[in-house]
Amino acid sequence: MTLYDKVNLLVRYCAQHQSHGFMMDERNTDNSFHISLPQEEEIRSRIEKIRVILLTGEAGDGKSRILRSVGPLLADNGFGEPCRDFSALSEEKKKELILRLREVLDGKSAEKLMILANVGVFTQTAIRYDIRLMEELTDGREDVFLCNFEHRNLAEDQAVFRHIVSRFLCYDQPCANTDCICFADCAYRTNIAKLLTDSGMEGLRVICNAVYLTGGHLTFRELLSLLAYAVTFGQDCGQRVRGIAEGGDAEHFLYYNIFEQSQDALLRKVAEMDPALKRGPCGGEIRTIREYIRARRREFFEHQERQYEMLRVDYLPEFYAVLGYMNQRPYHYDASRDTNEILRMLKRGINKMSSQGRSDAGLVVTDTPPIFDGRIRMEFLGLADVALIWNRYDLRAGQAADAGRLWNRFCLSYMVNTGQQKELLSLVIDYRLFRYLMMCSQDYFMNRNASSTEENAVSTFYRKILQQKEQIYSSIVIRFEEKSEEICDFSLHVHEEEDFFSGETSQSIRIRKED
Repeated sequence: MTLYDKVNLLVRYCAQHQSHGFMMDERNTDNSFHISLPQEEEIRSRIEKIRVILLTGEAGDGKSRILRSVGPLLADNGFGEPCRDFSALSEEKKKELILRLREVLDGKSAEKLMILANVGVFTQTAIRYDIRLMEELTDGREDVFLCNFEHRNLAEDQAVFRHIVSRFLCYDQPCANTDCICFADCAYRTNIAKLLTDSGMEGLRVICNAVYLTGGHLTFRELLSLLAYAVTFGQDCGQRVRGIAEGGDAEHFLYYNIFEQSQDALLRKVAEMDPALKRGPCGGEIRTIREYIRARRREFFEHQERQYEMLRVDYLPEFYAVLGYMNQRPYHYDASRDTNEILRMLKRGINKMSSQGRSDAGLVVTDTPPIFDGRIRMEFLGLADVALIWNRYDLRAGQAADAGRLWNRFCLSYMVNTGQQKELLSLVIDYRLFRYLMMCSQDYFMNRNASSTEENAVSTFYRKILQQKEQIYSSIVIRFEEKSEEICDFSLHVHEEEDFFSGETSQSIRIRKED
């Protein structure tokens, strides 16, 4: 394939191009590009043991691509006609398929099933007709292959990501049109050459990983569209030549300007992370703002060790570092003794938020009856016997964690041990909550009394602990928002005393005026 042919093919992958829908249609795919992703390889390696394959995700995630790839293999191993779109089935057909699935799981049917579905629609239907079905499907059975593509991060595995980029962008022959006005200084050739280098591919991977880390989801289709846009900027050779001939800026179409503002939803996310919007050094002589912008963007694709730091995303390097920390065995750390500085900052943020900045010594829960209308606040101070841990998101009591998965969230958890079972009560910390708590830690927020979703989530977590472990607090502080000379804040302390001779213990409550 020549460079000219590659450009004409790539431009049709760009979401802005009028042929994008045609190129993405299942019946009109690009036969020159095929790549086997880890999910497909796992199906191939386990096919003899698998009886149920369930792929869930949104349009463009690659479910149909995998089906096309493994279709002959499924037929050879006894699978029936796949369900290509569970959402499109009538309610009666959905119920019938759920009942067939139950028969297979119970070993009462020799049928083998493959289902492609929207995870929300499938889960709701399964709960309606078989409340235990989802629990069994997600229990790690060797005869079930389950993949929710909405949780997949295409940029997680460096080797896989680079394989996708190199296979998608490669071409084997140069452009033969030597008369083209852009031939000597072709932006397409420059872009592909740069993006196939280690620093170029890693720059793209960091951008895609940042989308995932901050709570976004990049489908396989969107990844290919992003790669194609970084090379072509949505223009084929004819459009580019006309634009340059009319006095257009050729440098505008170089790879690092992928951070330019765009109407496309994915490209807007990329533009918001623009390194040029964040202050920092850049090499060379800078005379204008435009030169500074382009220099910062170029340097992002050069400095692999600083790429997360250069993106304009608050606390992204810290968040990424904590996720890496949580991905190391044993995947959990004692919150009271752990020395990780970022987690210590996070703990300060939680304590400042929950205790209104008055204490960093223990677990403070604000839980006031609504009848007081916020004019009186009750604060419960718990001591060190409340053992909290930082842990990886998928860690469960009695279950082995998947060592290969880097989640975009982690937890602060309390272990409930009733003697009969163990479970974790967890506060899930994603990027948004992490950023908020880090800002609390550094006093970037102003109104500590304001309600927010994050504060409610933390308070709910603490109250769940109180419900499981009674009398964990030794102090209750009553605070009045409106004070007069006759009213002051006061605290009640539980004081326990042991008789030296008899060994009997007694408890009393001491009331103390607060400052």
